[in-house]
Amino acid sequence: LTMDITRLGIDVGGTFTDFVLTDASGSDVVNFKTPSTPHDPALAIREGVRQLIDVHHLQVSNIQHFVHGTTLGVNTIVQRSGSCTGLLVTKGFRDLLEIGRLRLPDPTNYVVEKTKPLVPRHLVREIDERMSAAGKVVRPIRMDDVEAAAIELASLGVESLAICFLHSYRNPTHEKLAVDCVRAKLPGVYVCGSSDVWPQQREYERASLAVINAFIGARMDTYFSHLASNVSGLGIQATPMTTKSNGGVMTSEAARHTPVETLLSGPASGVVGALFVGRRSGYDRLIALDIGGTSAEAAVIDGDVLYSTETSIGDLPVVMPVVDVSSIGAGGGSVVWLDGMGVLKVGPRSAGADPGPACYGMGGVEATLTDAYVQLGIVDPAAFLGGRLSLDAARATEALAQIGHGIGLSATAVAAGVGEVATANMVAQLMPLMARHGIDP
Repeated sequence: LTMDITRLGIDVGGTFTDFVLTDASGSDVVNFKTPSTPHDPALAIREGVRQLIDVHHLQVSNIQHFVHGTTLGVNTIVQRSGSCTGLLVTKGFRDLLEIGRLRLPDPTNYVVEKTKPLVPRHLVREIDERMSAAGKVVRPIRMDDVEAAAIELASLGVESLAICFLHSYRNPTHEKLAVDCVRAKLPGVYVCGSSDVWPQQREYERASLAVINAFIGARMDTYFSHLASNVSGLGIQATPMTTKSNGGVMTSEAARHTPVETLLSGPASGVVGALFVGRRSGYDRLIALDIGGTSAEAAVIDGDVLYSTETSIGDLPVVMPVVDVSSIGAGGGSVVWLDGMGVLKVGPRSAGADPGPACYGMGGVEATLTDAYVQLGIVDPAAFLGGRLSLDAARATEALAQIGHGIGLSATAVAAGVGEVATANMVAQLMPLMARHGIDP
């Protein structure tokens, strides 16, 4: 590498971690890819940089800008694999998440399933306190009540706790007292207040966002902490920055406190990049599709990046300013399965990087979208990961055949069906996006 390389960009996915090195002008670019490490995603960054040092003789002392995006948060939501989370609310509002906004996701579908909250009702506790809409104390909060509720939830296995009291956007005093109380009494529990996460009006939206923050908080806090220590240990002096869901950046230290702001970190950066490439190619009306290992993100570009204050991740609303990206569990590692009626489904559970799709030959036995694409000849087994990872087509066929055995289809027929399901799911993402912005498909 030349001495002019000063910028390092990293995209941490559920299956692979990608590196881009460039000089200040962007004229000298090096791309690199390495498998992710799901048990500790920051390790993939450390090992990838070490490989860049060994193979490309990267001089880390030259790195002046370190920016990274990650789908760790969104993958955690899509797969619902976050911490066991509890919620404290004002007395009388225990069903805040259950009631939501009483909106059906599809009013014309008579068998539509209600979205399950990240916090089940039995892990919600009421605190006898009250603020008025003007921010005046109507009923003082008692710390004994908060402490007792938190201890009870912890005994039920709660690892993260969200707190959302009525009208805390106007006066967050009670919420902040409760957060401090829980942190002092249960230092091992990740806790956040809705007024610190996103202090907006409307209790459901604020509570929902605080719950998402708590659900991914413990995992993201550990990740960003390990990231900072690994980057420092490599000798990189640049401050680690993380891209935000709105296309901006924040320090990794700040991201530890409000990881919900990084939910669409990687995908939002991809949309900004798609706009840049599109304009260079003479197009400014685009569909940006990012198919990762765990999730698939879609966005529409109409002259510029489109933003929204209400998007969705999986089946959950995210009510804060973000690049308008829709995300579903239909990535390369998404597991193929049959529902109770024998209908092919893809995701949201993913085989990830370990053990990965069956064709990786690393212990995975479940068929995935990647296995289907190998079976159909869309993915070349000999050229995967630049030829550094040879895929086993026979294992892909075997895994798909296991699925097909129960419904009387060959491995190839199952693969074709999987491809159609994944494509239909991705197209379905685009319809609400276009409708939101008044774009005619």
